Amino acid sequence: MKNIIKKLLKKTVFFYDNLIYSIFKNRLYFLFERDIVKSISKNSIIISPEITLNELENSLILNKSGIYLRFGDGDVFLLKKKNDKFQKHIDLLSEEMNECFSIRGGNVFKCLAIHSDCFGFTEGMSYGNHKNLDSFALSLFKDSFLYFVGSAIYSPVALHFIATTNTLRANQFLKILKSKTQVFIGNEETEKRVVELLFGKNTIHIKTPSRNAYSQIDRIESEALNVISEIDDFFVICVAMGCSGRPLMKRIWNKNNTIFLFDFGSLLDGISGNDSRTWLKMNDINYDLLLNGLDEIE
Repeated sequence: MKNIIKKLLKKTVFFYDNLIYSIFKNRLYFLFERDIVKSISKNSIIISPEITLNELENSLILNKSGIYLRFGDGDVFLLKKKNDKFQKHIDLLSEEMNECFSIRGGNVFKCLAIHSDCFGFTEGMSYGNHKNLDSFALSLFKDSFLYFVGSAIYSPVALHFIATTNTLRANQFLKILKSKTQVFIGNEETEKRVVELLFGKNTIHIKTPSRNAYSQIDRIESEALNVISEIDDFFVICVAMGCSGRPLMKRIWNKNNTIFLFDFGSLLDGISGNDSRTWLKMNDINYDLLLNGLDEIE
């Protein structure tokens, strides 16, 4: 009986020792990781929307191939094998998202939604309007900063923010973008009039599902590559299909990096009359001014 009690006591002590060790180990790791991330973040400042838009526009004017990848919390969720609001996680998508974050090279504009006190923001931004809490920004940065080592972090809201603060400047950019665009890959529900106004009457619309677009990514990629093979000159492909758009852009970029891939984003919803995001509801965008003269560009 004494031996049984001794064995039970040993097991109990062993269990609690392991439990205490595990608690302290996890806590120490968390503190170490937090301090490392904060230390690195002090030297990581996000490029402003103005400079980002200027560099993008310069690439388009000079017919320089490139890719504008707008990573946000949904992309990081999928990278970490979690669901996004409009896209369920699958392992293959997480693998492809890892490849997206890993893209490097000239004219690769990789963005991260970390405008905040910690990483920098532009006057006019506020919480819900492109500015984030430091805790949110640090969390995103912690989960993805290794992909940005040696790379600039561009603004993912360059066009969105400028459309609210300097509408004429955004209008100028949209005119240049339209003049260069020959393919739009986006929501099947986007009205034809909006596609033609923003991207041109002769622009090919490759239609994508409004949710879980990754389920059709092979079909979408095939259609896009078929179109690309028939065009010899430099042109732009505008993409607006949520997080699934980033793996698609990666696939196209890896097979043909003589074009420019532009991730358009939720401003398209606002132009379509759907204030789908908080920032769209918070701003009274002058769409007449934003879209002025676009109908005169083929």
